[in-house]
Amino acid sequence: MFNLDTNLKKELWFLVRLFVLSFVGTTILFWVAEQGKNEIDNYTDVIWWWVVTSTTVGYGDITPSTNLGRIAGVIAIVIGIFGYTHTISLILEWVKKRFSQEENGVLPYKGKNHIVICEYTAYADELIHALRDYEKTKDIDRVVIGSLIETRPYPDCHFIRGVPVSPDVQIKANIEAASAIFVFENIRFTDPDVKTLHVVSRIMRKNTHAPIYVELDNPEHPLLKHLPRNIIPMKSHDILHAILVKEGFDIQRYWKEK
Repeated sequence: MFNLDTNLKKELWFLVRLFVLSFVGTTILFWVAEQGKNEIDNYTDVIWWWVVTSTTVGYGDITPSTNLGRIAGVIAIVIGIFGYTHTISLILEWVKKRFSQEENGVLPYKGKNHIVICEYTAYADELIHALRDYEKTKDIDRVVIGSLIETRPYPDCHFIRGVPVSPDVQIKANIEAASAIFVFENIRFTDPDVKTLHVVSRIMRKNTHAPIYVELDNPEHPLLKHLPRNIIPMKSHDILHAILVKEGFDIQRYWKEK
């Protein structure tokens, strides 16, 4: 479905009314003035005349022979030039806005069985590249949730701007339908591990099936036992090592075969 803002809806509604007014008014005038002339015997001919005239195509197969008919033609042309050019500009504006919203992480992700990457960090960036090369994940969509960046990092990634702990942001990322989830630390917080596990606990409320890989300074953190199910904790240097040696995050150990 198209999501149109209020101003765009108002402009479109104005154009619809303008075209209706032009169609009804000019075709009636033309029919009254030209009926029986130039082989205009039915209203279908008048409708064809209006379409050709309002778009300024001007095939010349139906032309007015009376002053009233010419006046109707002028009105149709003037309104048509304004209406069609304005419609095209609105379409271009909407397309541009859609691209901008996608770049800025405003649009929700509608797919399923994707990989969600929470927080865009240096390790997350390396992961994105690694997932491109790994045979099992190269064709799976990657959705990055990030509060540390303002635009999507790569054209082949989907981006949701916001903090991963937010339920609304998780809904936008369709996290409940994800096939795998990676949660990276945000070092801006005093205790990153606690904040990371808080994010994980929120994610688990929405996704009960996907493996969750979590970057932790302390993989034996005492809060792990309070989570409703197991996660896969990994230290930062282990993540980088797995990428650099092309182990794919030790897939044989961690990644569950479908």
